[in-house]
Amino acid sequence: MKFVIEPKPPFDFQKMMQRLTVTGKTHVLKLNEEFTSYEKIIKIEEVSCYVNVTSSGTVKSPSLNCKAIPLNGHVSEEVVKKKIQQLFSTEVDLSPLYEHFSKHKELVHVLQRFEGLKLLTDTDLFESIVKIIIGQQVNLTFAGTLTERLIELAGEKVEVEGSIFQVFPAPNSVSNLKYEDLRELQFSQRKAEYIIDLAKLISEGTLDLESLWEMSDEEVLQTLLPIRGIGKWTIECLLIFGMGRTDVLPAADIGLRNAICGVWKLAEQPSEEEVRVLAMDWTPWRTYITYYLWESLNQTPAVVDHT
Repeated sequence: MKFVIEPKPPFDFQKMMQRLTVTGKTHVLKLNEEFTSYEKIIKIEEVSCYVNVTSSGTVKSPSLNCKAIPLNGHVSEEVVKKKIQQLFSTEVDLSPLYEHFSKHKELVHVLQRFEGLKLLTDTDLFESIVKIIIGQQVNLTFAGTLTERLIELAGEKVEVEGSIFQVFPAPNSVSNLKYEDLRELQFSQRKAEYIIDLAKLISEGTLDLESLWEMSDEEVLQTLLPIRGIGKWTIECLLIFGMGRTDVLPAADIGLRNAICGVWKLAEQPSEEEVRVLAMDWTPWRTYITYYLWESLNQTPAVVDHT
């Protein structure tokens, strides 16, 4: 199936794709050299689908040419289109954000620098939360290495139109692993336990990640907090990078606090509470302001997780 999506402008597809290479999140997807094309195998209603999204428009007049091939079942064009709109945040209108802060002394330059950069969310909530757990308290490079090793160990490979794609492992595959399997890949004992135990909860039907879509941010927090290895920071990152929620403030995050320190020219890093006070007027755009401040440091979040 083929169709066209016209995202709400401004929408900078190339900036979104280029960011993936900076953060090392390209293990299971393919980008072209011009950062105008995205290919990945994703799950839509339990059906594996090859998805190709290519930008043919501009930041001010964006257009996405989409192609999808269901590989092991049937899924409607309407459902696929909705999934791609969700992944690329095409229906999020950032114009009010830019207009509201156009004269903000500290934020205006940050917002101008990253204008059109929207969230490209993870295609699967399990994939998202596992990558966030892997990223706890390690640098980007090592987190990427661990993610790649997990994919090689438990994921599968699929050939579509002459290209081989790696697919992020499903909960069933990860739940069958032993802690020692991940320890041999240099995962810490705790991370091995967190990831495999999470996969078991999902495989056994104890945890339904898809049900999170119907919940408020606070309900998601209360649902996931009791799970070992998942703290507030992890859930906040899931809300942002997995679910695309637009008004999340991970105030304890070190990267955010460092960025605020630099942009506001503060003498020292603000505390979590000081960040919350400072960000009171950011609603309903706390996610995007946080996202752009992270980007101003050319880094993804530095973990402070309270597990």
